[in-house]
Amino acid sequence: MTETPTDELRLLAAKIATAYIQANPQAPDQLTGVIRLAYQGLHRCIAPPKPAAPEPKKRRRRGRPSAT
Repeated sequence: MTETPTDELRLLAAKIATAYIQANPQAPDQLTGVIRLAYQGLHRCIAPPKPAAPEPKKRRRRGRPSAT
């Protein structure tokens, strides 16, 4: 049975969180937050990029031309 990308991300996030907790002791109730942050970071890595924002239009100056 093949795992879905979501299952793989959850497994990787749990491994990352476990390694982080081992190196940086935290309260047990903070483990879920660390797993969540790891999962969200991994998910952003595989998400398609957001479309680029359109460039703002350049404003044309109105009025008299300069007298130089």
